[in-house]
Amino acid sequence: MERLSGDIDLKYDDTKKSLPAGFTSSAWGTLPSFVSNKGEGTNKRYGNRGNSFICIVEFGEKIKAKSLLTGGQNSSPTSSHFNDQAELFCKGSFKDVLFYKEDILKHMEKSYHP
Repeated sequence: MERLSGDIDLKYDDTKKSLPAGFTSSAWGTLPSFVSNKGEGTNKRYGNRGNSFICIVEFGEKIKAKSLLTGGQNSSPTSSHFNDQAELFCKGSFKDVLFYKEDILKHMEKSYHP
């Protein structure tokens, strides 16, 4: 798995860092799902279809949820959140969803008021 830029049509490069993703197509009933093809002019296979977002929710007195974005939250390659969830995706792991205000306040990186 390689996320090079925020572009829709990516140019794959075997010399760039990439992560192995061992998932199959959703046609086999898997979640997460991942489909790869050999990149044009490359020797490696690169993912080009599959889940972009996965979320599991448990309803009860307090809502509990885990989620994952395939790459990261931000589409800018200069952001620390551009590719910060890619390794979790490749491992089949999830992060906690910060649903309640007190949880969000504990984990926020910065705040602003428009």
